[in-house]
Amino acid sequence: MGDTLGSMATLRPIPPEMRSSVRFPLHLPVAVRAQKTERHAETLNISAGGALIEMDEKLEVGSSVEFTIYVPGPRLGSAKDVLVSCMGRVVRCSPDGEHCAVAVVIDDYSIVR
Repeated sequence: MGDTLGSMATLRPIPPEMRSSVRFPLHLPVAVRAQKTERHAETLNISAGGALIEMDEKLEVGSSVEFTIYVPGPRLGSAKDVLVSCMGRVVRCSPDGEHCAVAVVIDDYSIVR
């Protein structure tokens, strides 16, 4: 029995979930500016700390991006549309069928009405 407890003590705990914010499955138009080029894409999900964006091409992990998310007013219960202008970094880029799923962390943002 002592051997069993000894071997159990050497097991590493399962790491906690890496995400610190709840993700919402919102498919919204987004304009992504990176490497001096603007591309139009769509968000797959959004959280307070980042977004997953479906794009036609890959972006380099670690690269800086600016992106503007267009939120139609009716989705917010508002008469006016809202633009969320963000600055961030690419943290993951994965093939997703014919597209790429680009994960970005939001370093700064402003809301434009």
